[in-house]
Amino acid sequence: MRFDAHQHFWNIERLHYPILSPEAFGELYRTIEPPELEPKLRKAGISGTVVVQAKDGLDETKYLLGLTDLYPWISGVVGWVDLASPEQAASQLAVFGRHPKFKGVRHLVMVEPDDNWLVRPDVLKGLSVLAASGFSFDAGVEFPKHLRHVGMIAQSVPDLRIVIDHLGRPPVDTPDMAAWEAELARAAAFPNVYCKLSGLSVAQPIAPAVVAALRLFGARRLMLGSDWPISNAGLPYEEALDTLVRTAGELSQPELDALLGGTAKEFYRL
Repeated sequence: MRFDAHQHFWNIERLHYPILSPEAFGELYRTIEPPELEPKLRKAGISGTVVVQAKDGLDETKYLLGLTDLYPWISGVVGWVDLASPEQAASQLAVFGRHPKFKGVRHLVMVEPDDNWLVRPDVLKGLSVLAASGFSFDAGVEFPKHLRHVGMIAQSVPDLRIVIDHLGRPPVDTPDMAAWEAELARAAAFPNVYCKLSGLSVAQPIAPAVVAALRLFGARRLMLGSDWPISNAGLPYEEALDTLVRTAGELSQPELDALLGGTAKEFYRL
């Protein structure tokens, strides 16, 4: 089965999303929901998706879980709980965990004024609660601000399944690529860390970043995500995904199977 391991929905009439604005999102600043994606999935031969939060709030997680009841092809939800308040996180996970499609948590680290937010003692305790509850963590980290923290988290919370979203935002086609790769390598040294080929514009020279990730993680710790509707560079959905896969070069069938769905199925327990 093929899975899209990273995509979004939002309803701007129902919820307020601080990261969304007409200036930043242009024509995407509107309600975007499953009926818009569903025909694209059928055309691309994708059986299920993992929808990822775009807002730090319990209301959006409830909204996304509600969508899974209407659209069974949404295989999993990566929502939000208050990781900085471990006791609250535990109670919130107990509630969300009753829903079979709740799979993990993400926090919009990039909007935190403290670049070290992820490794604060209270947040590390919250991540320990997350691990004990059996759910995964999507690390929406950016190089150079936060990618360096992933290995520290993996070492501090070895039972936590971590996936780095968007390859940690590699600085493609710049002299900083070597430093990015070194930080990604430090994270890849921990077997509980995975990585997403997602959030990458195929209009940019991303092949070196993709090849580096494949070398460091191997296909069994890499998963493909469209980041739809954001990162398709104006291409049709299936064409953008296929173009991204081709940047990885020649892959064996087992490697391709892992990248296109096997890794996501294992990581998110779909």
